[in-house]
Order: sequence, then structure tokens, then C-alpha cells
Amino acid sequence: MAAERRQSAGARGHSEQRPAVVKVPAFPPDTFILDPSSHVRTFSGSLWRVFRTEGAHSLAWNELRHYGPIPNMRFDPQPPPTGTYLDIEVMYAATRPDTALGEVYQATRVIDRSMGGATIASWIPSRPLVLLDLTSNWPVVNGAAAAMMLNEKTSTQAWARAICERHGDVLDGLYHQSSINNEPLVTLFSRTERVSAFPDRVRFSARLSDATADEIVAQATKNLGYASL
Repeated sequence: MAAERRQSAGARGHSEQRPAVVKVPAFPPDTFILDPSSHVRTFSGSLWRVFRTEGAHSLAWNELRHYGPIPNMRFDPQPPPTGTYLDIEVMYAATRPDTALGEVYQATRVIDRSMGGATIASWIPSRPLVLLDLTSNWPVVNGAAAAMMLNEKTSTQAWARAICERHGDVLDGLYHQSSINNEPLVTLFSRTERVSAFPDRVRFSARLSDATADEIVAQATKNLGYASL
């Protein structure tokens, strides 16, 4: 009888599993631990972005987006409900052109070269960018995880919003990794316009439909396994 009780208790112990740990809580902590020496990096390299130049939400190469949050955009800092916020802006950029293309066309894995006047541009910031490095241990010491770069996006938007609200006066944005190819991404926030970080002229700009973009698109389809139209 005692043996049966022990066996039954053991069975219950195995069946009573602990709840799964949420890697990126829906709500960030009230305050952040932020060590500038290990959690912040400066960036002065080339940036690339793909953007629309036609339609309702067309943008210039150096223009941040005021409209948001958009559900499928990982670090949109605008609060719900979705709308236009004149003082809250965001731009997603990459350090390589194929990463920029991979991010924009990840849903279909097809680079549509004509839709929306799709354009690719590259520039070098006019001053060093001050970025919160999400590839450091910053997410972990603040109760999250590196999954912040990959996790469900309603949670990550809340964290982006808190980062902007608390440290937007000193941080230009975020340094993180692409979920497509693990290459670096840079998400820019409003400070890059308040304290201008854009050069007067773009280094490179081309419609994806133009012949000048042929090599870039061809390299991206090769590296990513995407198709193109």
C-alpha cells in the first residue's frame, strides 16, 4: 500500500508541470537596467532600407514613419490605437541590402520590384548613432531574453515604447539581429530627426524595377532563396 502511494505521488509529480517561462513579458519592468559600457554601442556604418515611394504611406529615403503601431512591425514604438503620432517615429534599416530586402519581403519570399514604387537606398549616418544593443545581455538582465529579436510582436512593441519613453533623449534606436538571416538590423527612433543623423544626400538610391538594382536583387535572391518579379 505504501509503495502504491509513493508511485501515485510520483505520477502526480510528473504530471504537474511548471508553467512555461515567458521569454518576453507583455509588460516591461517599471525601470530598466542600462549600463552604457556594455548595453550601448555606437554605429557609423552603411545603412540600407527598402521603402515605398507611391501610395498612401509613401516616404522619402530619410523620413521616419509616424503612423503606427503596425501589427507585423517588431519595434514600432507608437501606442495603440494605430494612428499618426507626430512626435513618435520609427525606421527599420539593415547593414546589408539583401537583409533589407529579406525583411520587407519575408511574408511572400518574393521580391516584387514594381509594387508601390519600391526603392532601395543606402547612406552613412552624419554622426555616430547611439543604439541600445539587444545582442548584449540587456534583455536578460531586464527580465526578457534574446528572443526579443524573434518573439511575438505585440510584446516587443510594448518594450520599444518603454525604451523610447524612458531613454529616447539619449538613444537613437536599437541594434539587433534579423530573424531572416541573423545579420544586423538597426531600428531608428525620433532622436535621429531631433538631433539630425541623416546626411544631406543619399549614397545610393534606385527603384527596384530599375536596371541599377539588378545586381542587388540578384544577390538577394541567391543569398535568401527568394524569387523576384
